[in-house]
Formats: sequence, C-alpha cells, structure tokens
Amino acid sequence: MPKRITQEQRDAVLHMLAEGHDRDTIAAAVGVTPGQVSAVSAHVKMGTYSLPDLDAVGQNGAAAKSRTAEVLERLERSAPAGPTKPQIAPVLLGDDVETREQVYWNPDPASGLTNPHVLIVGESGSGKTYAICCLLAELARQGVVSIVFDYGQGFSRQSLSPEFVQAVKVVELHASRDGIDVNPLRIFPSDVHGPVNAAQRVADTFARVYPKIGVQQHAVLRQAVLDVLYKAGINGDDRNTWAADPPAFKNLHDRLNEVAANGTGGMARHAASVASHVATLFFFNTLRPNGQKLDWAKMLRAKATVFVIQLRGLELSLERAVTEFLLWNLIGFIESLGPGPLRSFAVLDEAHKISFNQGSPVEKLLREGRKFGVGVILASQQPDDFSPVAFANTATKLIFKLTDDQAVVARHAQRRLKDENGFNHFLKVFTQLPRGSAYCVLDNCGRAVAIADLASRFGV
Repeated sequence: MPKRITQEQRDAVLHMLAEGHDRDTIAAAVGVTPGQVSAVSAHVKMGTYSLPDLDAVGQNGAAAKSRTAEVLERLERSAPAGPTKPQIAPVLLGDDVETREQVYWNPDPASGLTNPHVLIVGESGSGKTYAICCLLAELARQGVVSIVFDYGQGFSRQSLSPEFVQAVKVVELHASRDGIDVNPLRIFPSDVHGPVNAAQRVADTFARVYPKIGVQQHAVLRQAVLDVLYKAGINGDDRNTWAADPPAFKNLHDRLNEVAANGTGGMARHAASVASHVATLFFFNTLRPNGQKLDWAKMLRAKATVFVIQLRGLELSLERAVTEFLLWNLIGFIESLGPGPLRSFAVLDEAHKISFNQGSPVEKLLREGRKFGVGVILASQQPDDFSPVAFANTATKLIFKLTDDQAVVARHAQRRLKDENGFNHFLKVFTQLPRGSAYCVLDNCGRAVAIADLASRFGV
C-alpha cells in the first residue's frame, strides 16, 4: 500500500499540474504514485483543491478556469492506454557452448525483464570490452544510443576494432582535453525544491568524491551554492526564476574563498577547508561554458551512433566528480522527458572509479532508469568493485574468466539460479572460461556462451 501523500507533496503536485506536466512525470518527480496524482486532480475538479496561478497578477478568473481545464484534460489524455509492445528486438549474445543454441538478451522493458541493466565482470584480456562493443553496436543499429564514459581509452578510435567502427558511428568527446559545457548549478524540471535540490546535489556529490568533507563542511558548501544562485537572481521562493541560466560554476569556488576570507569562527575555517578539497575540479576547469556541448536531445536522436566521453588524463577524484555531474545532467534531461521507451544506455567500464552509494547518480539510474528508458552497463575486473545494489539491480550478468577469491559472484549466481551444485561449481566454471566466452546469468537462467563476433553479426 503506498504511503499517505504529505501536504508538501500535494502542493508540489498542484504546482506541476498548473505547469502542465503529465501524470507519470509528476509522480516520478514528487515521489508519489500515478494514482495519487490522479486523486489530487480529481479533487481539483470537485473544487476541494485549486491550482496555483503561476501567471502574472491580473489574470481574470475565467482565464484561470480555462487553464485548469486544459491542464486536467492533458493529464487525462496522458494516462497509460495499456501495455506497450516491445520496440527493441532481442540482441544476440552468442552460442551456448554446450548446445550451440543461440542465446539472446532482450533489454526492452516491455519484454518483461526486470530491468535492462547489465553487469560485466572478468579479468583483463578476457573479452569484456569487445563484448560491450558487440552489445552497443546491436543497440545502435536499433536506434538506442549509448554514452560511454571512458577512463583508459579502451573505447578510443585507435583502440576499437575496425569492425565496430564500420558498424556504427563513433563520436568522441574529449572532456579531459577540451572540457565539457555542463553546469552542475542548473536546476532541472524535476527539482521540486528548486535551488535547494541543486545545492544538495552538488554538496552530496563533492562529499562522495572527497570523503574527508564532514557534516559542517557539507553545510557550508550547500549554503555557498544557495548564495551563488541567489546572487544570480535565482530565488527559492520564486519558481519563475528557477528556469533562468545558472551562474558560472567557478563562482562557487569564489564564494567559498570569500567566506573563508571574510567569515568568522568555524564558518570561515570550514569554508577554507572545503575550498581546498574541491579546488582540483576548479583548477582544471573541466566543466566550463566554452567546453564541448552536450546536447542530449540531439544525441539521443542520432542514428547508429555511440558517444564516447574521454576522461583519460584527469586524476581519480576529478574523474569521479566529472562523471557524477555529467550523469546528473543526463538524468535531469531524461526525467524532463518523463517515462518512456528504452532511449539510451550509460556505459561505465571501470566500476571502481564510480560511487554506488545511496543518493549517487549511478544508484538512481540502477533503481529508476528503467522507468525513464535508460539502461546501465557496468564493467570491471574485480567483483568487489560492485556494490550489493549493483548486483541486485542488474537483471543480466556476463561473467568472463575470473578468480572469484571471495566467492562474491559465485554466491550471487547460486542464489539467483537456485543451483544445487553449490557455489564451488561456479567458482570452477568461472576460472575455466576461454577468452571471448562468458557465463551468462539471464532471466534466472545460466549458461556458458561464446560471444558472437562483430563480423558474423554485421558482415563487416
């Protein structure tokens, strides 16, 4: 049974109804069920609640009633008409090593699979990157765009196989060299608390990247974001200001230094400390207005394309911070589109460089990405690089040759498949897999599969 809707949530629903958002978008943004949104709209019809007037003062009552009627009509028209048919054809993984039967992965949420996410683990040289390329090429051919976060140039044009480059269009964005035009201070349509959401998101991200940031430093950092936004005319009490262009991200570091220089007592000390922690990101100035543009709308409409964001050359904390802020930007855009079919995949090939902690963008994508049409492909060499959340929220696992010392993957496979042989059986299987073959855990079924190569898939 869903939790009772709070007054704060009800007010947020009413505001979003007045703005013309559809039912599912409102439910996802506010954290209520679509049915609860419908219930609030029904009360509006009965006159129990009224929609806030977001227009300029002076609008007459008749115009307001007309606006309300239009919003409610849009809400009713947006209600789901029934189950949708799969739009993505099953993707060939390869041949079952024993039966030679072809094995397929169906990432389309409408197929009934719990989620489209994939976890890939295996030692260096076992075939992980090549397998990812095979999946991305198949997805691209069906109109599903992938965004790869590349930390080691494994997906650079020089490293990719000629067959992959021929099969799809590879677009590289050199974040570490040219910068990226993304502003973490931006307020998204799903930010029901406006500047407060943006401030919390930035402070939380820095706290995950720099664990030595304590509670008091976090509070100073969060307030500094609010100060910078307010100075730029973005006021938490005035929703009409939330869509304004945010101030330059570097202004945040300037504000921290200002508080450190002019503040008193503990606040000045905490501001100085947190400013030193985050200084690297602003020193390299990777997120800047004159960097390469990230037009998500245009990117997701691209045909047969894989986008590779090159992060090589940035030190570890900077890689983590840039990745999180880029993912938050992608999530903000996807949520603004509302629930929809499978649109894209985010690919993170070195899981040890990202955070799976509660509140992180990766955790949010794993838990909620399916609803908004975003899949995640995670890959790494060691099972310990993944969190329990990652194991629990990836319906598909590709396990290449692996020394599973702690039996992390073996125990998970045994529980998932309810295999009577015990986890020692899986430990033996994982260590004996030949290069290019993976043990696939798919739809509660496990089998060793020889990954089909690109040449046989596309005749290139």
